[in-house]
Amino acid sequence: MSRVRMSAFAATLALLAIGALPLSAQQRRDVVGYYPSWKWRPESHGVRPEEIPFERLTVINYAFFVPLPDGSITGKDTAGDTRMLLAHGDGAARSPGLTALAHAHGVHVLLSVGGWDDSGAFPAVASDPARRARFARSCASAIRRYGFDGIDIDWEFPGLEEHGGSPADSARFPLLLRTLRDTLDRLGIALRRHLVLSAALPAIDARARMMSIGRSAPLLDCLNIMTYDLYGSWDPRAYHNAPLYAGPGGDSARTVDGAFRLYRDRYGVPARKINLGVPFYGHTFVDCPELLGTHAGADTTLFPATGATYADIAAHAAEFTRHRDPYAMVPYLTSPVRRTLVSYDDAQSVRLKAEYVAAHGARGLIVWEITQDALPDGSHPLLESIERVFQP
Repeated sequence: MSRVRMSAFAATLALLAIGALPLSAQQRRDVVGYYPSWKWRPESHGVRPEEIPFERLTVINYAFFVPLPDGSITGKDTAGDTRMLLAHGDGAARSPGLTALAHAHGVHVLLSVGGWDDSGAFPAVASDPARRARFARSCASAIRRYGFDGIDIDWEFPGLEEHGGSPADSARFPLLLRTLRDTLDRLGIALRRHLVLSAALPAIDARARMMSIGRSAPLLDCLNIMTYDLYGSWDPRAYHNAPLYAGPGGDSARTVDGAFRLYRDRYGVPARKINLGVPFYGHTFVDCPELLGTHAGADTTLFPATGATYADIAAHAAEFTRHRDPYAMVPYLTSPVRRTLVSYDDAQSVRLKAEYVAAHGARGLIVWEITQDALPDGSHPLLESIERVFQP
């Protein structure tokens, strides 16, 4: 490519990238809500696209498409994806798709690829230049078909043997991002809009160091740090799902503050690119009367085996005694009768995390996931709490 053509190309990219620049003081911070692709089904008791509170979000990450070993991607439910994402129906009953609804409210929609259950093919895809290129082309095709505004990579996690990982993933993760970044930039020029590239990243250094953050972060518009599941029923003692700070008996590295400092201070990521996570669900511990107590696993009698959403917890809150940890700055519930402890976030703790983001110059918050605080009266208490802090 000639120097003149290269200069024009770079100038065009610079103009397109304006949409990815840090938010001004007059603009809202990011509220990135993950929306599971199966939540349109009535049996999921979720929130249909037309019921999403778009006015309280800036980005929706549609979760998930699945990477295949040859580099292509596919939806977990292709018929459902088409119904969710594209207009459907006839005449007066015709409904716009999710992306059209979101765009009408000024909300971007990214396609999130991977997830905990479907990260097993990433090592094979990232290991081969041809498969990396096919992966990038498949992502570009999904953007064209469904109108997405970019891609969110949720590889959980490079190097994780359980998901086919190896130490070689550390060098291959940024190579996958580089191929995808270049493809999105070329497509963005054709579409005359910047296409966002983000990634869901671990909160703990043992996982993060396998992702070559120094090489990966410059390729990303924003880094979505999963500051939840910091403790759970897999730990020998009950502690908070997502503590803001460490309390007595806690580990400062396994906190929201610890994760932010890990990426900003150790890895040198600009705060303006960091989105911190808030869970709209909790963890339960049965046969556990107190914080830091031993337990016998999750309570799957009172709460669903799939986990306790904020709405589930709110429905049973009257059966518990409510506490607030003044150090970790999160609530928890106990029941001496049920001998169950529930770790979760409420409107106050979510507000404190939003205030932390604002005070530390971070980009915003990510939410897993946005249907989980939908109450029967139509309110979304946790999203509403975030909005009150972030509104310009």
